Amino acid sequence: MPLRKLFFVTLLFVTLNGCSSRNPDWKETIPVTGVIHVDGEPAEGIHIKFHPKEGVDTDQTTETKAISDAEGKFTASTYELNDGAPVGEYTLTFEWLKLNPVSMQFGDDQLRGKYSKPDKSEHSVTVASGTPVDIGTIELKGKK
Repeated sequence: MPLRKLFFVTLLFVTLNGCSSRNPDWKETIPVTGVIHVDGEPAEGIHIKFHPKEGVDTDQTTETKAISDAEGKFTASTYELNDGAPVGEYTLTFEWLKLNPVSMQFGDDQLRGKYSKPDKSEHSVTVASGTPVDIGTIELKGKK
């Protein structure tokens, strides 16, 4: 790796790590991980939303999301990338929005909306204080 490139990578790493001081007003977040398969195969780019079963906390509103990688793996994020989800019970929804490489905009849900409504979701997770959660593999049906 050229010295100049190594310098910039190191600078970026130090800057990002130095900026991750937790806000004392933030809720506790617990790591939540899992894997998404569509039609038996790992699916990249699935958008996962965590909907609190008790409704939105109007005193301290948060939004927890994740996006699956090329192996279908995901980690929940609330305040910072991969920091987890606040303690509570959640219903999960999924959308697989195809990215148009020309316009750089997301198009239609490749899952045709089958998993995008919290009131119809069969997928949920409970997050307890101090206990990381591995949801395991979630199997969704796409075109088949």
